[in-house]
Amino acid sequence: MEPSTFDQYYLRFYGLVPVMAVIAYGFTLAANKLNGIKKLGAVLIICAAIAVLGNCIYTEDWYTKAENRNKVPQDVVTICDLFADYEGDSIRIMAPQDIAVYLRQMESRFSMPYSRYIPDEAYELTNLQPEPQLVVDYAKENDVDYVVVSAIDSVLNTYLNYGFTLYGRTANYAVLQPNDPQWLLTEYEDKSGDQGLAYTLENMNDGTLILIDGGNAGNEQQMRDVIMEKGGVVDAWILTHYHKDHIDAFNAIYENPQGIKINNLYVTPLEADVFYSLNLQEWDDVDTFEKFQEITEGAENITKVQRDDVLEFSDGLKITFLNACDDVVLNADGHEDIPNNDSLVFKIETASRSALICADAHSKYIADYLVKTYGDKLKSDILQCGHHGNNSMPTETGFYEAVSPEVAIFDGPDWLILSPDYTAGALAAYLKDLGARIIWFNTAPNVFGF
Repeated sequence: MEPSTFDQYYLRFYGLVPVMAVIAYGFTLAANKLNGIKKLGAVLIICAAIAVLGNCIYTEDWYTKAENRNKVPQDVVTICDLFADYEGDSIRIMAPQDIAVYLRQMESRFSMPYSRYIPDEAYELTNLQPEPQLVVDYAKENDVDYVVVSAIDSVLNTYLNYGFTLYGRTANYAVLQPNDPQWLLTEYEDKSGDQGLAYTLENMNDGTLILIDGGNAGNEQQMRDVIMEKGGVVDAWILTHYHKDHIDAFNAIYENPQGIKINNLYVTPLEADVFYSLNLQEWDDVDTFEKFQEITEGAENITKVQRDDVLEFSDGLKITFLNACDDVVLNADGHEDIPNNDSLVFKIETASRSALICADAHSKYIADYLVKTYGDKLKSDILQCGHHGNNSMPTETGFYEAVSPEVAIFDGPDWLILSPDYTAGALAAYLKDLGARIIWFNTAPNVFGF
């Protein structure tokens, strides 16, 4: 196990100096017992031994030159500098064990909720798979305003996704302000191994559960497990459109609920006669559409969403629909890929955060329409990229600049995102240049706090 920063300094101060003094004294006593050429030979051997031993010791990772005149890790100095202009007599902060002791020494205003005995929650700060809610609960209970976490991408991004605010960072750590979310939006990897779209939106206070699509048939069991873990009741299930990588899991669950209750369905209003009149492609999943029509025939809990419809939920959550199957889509030039472009596009928002879900809407016509019609209303902290980011809305439309996301989500596995055979990688690079963090299945489930 790699020694901690504290261990390194402890070994330097309390280990090396006494040991080397004892060794040197022992060598001197041994040499004094010899005379003449033997004494000279012994001295040469001792000098060689000291050189070899010294090289072995002083090149160890834990014996390093102090990074600054304060003899503390440079991360500590940088963190203190971040609070140089902080107005207040006390700064409530929690930090990993390696630097907590030094922060107290360097800045008297730092007040920590623990001393020598570090609570389990503090170890989450450097856990490679952290649970942010544990840190949130501990911070609330102990009036902590700032937390210091590892700046490793996988760790830091987990906290940023959860809604923590970046206050500043050092080479190895990031200082964050905690977020106590009311709603959690979770993106799930499709267990079929294919691209797919499956999200839950859960209220942390009253348990309200909203589902978005659900993915391929191979994702059915995961979605069943998720729903049952969250109480078995879906308050609202939003189905963006009728392709198998979006609703085959839903079809299986709706047809055979196995104890799952679905209160309300919200769908794009693509009628059967319109669907069959289209110039359908091999990916347009006639079987999936027909199964949906069959199992929902006569259902009274289905709402066919219209453009600009608004759904409101507890704790200020609002969902506004910006696209649905209507004349705008059906009259598009060339009837361009209607089974995808009729996708429900909607904005999820609370007072503190927002996300734009594009499902599989992807054409230039739709992008131009959204930019022209909604303009600044498209601005969102999180963007779910249309059509899994592959052959998505063209960059020249200005759509991505209008959204200006902090996070861009690609609902696909590595083979889609990283392969030069698809355009998702190029879009990811474009969005990264705009300042967005890129998220896909490789880190799923990805949880976002609202």
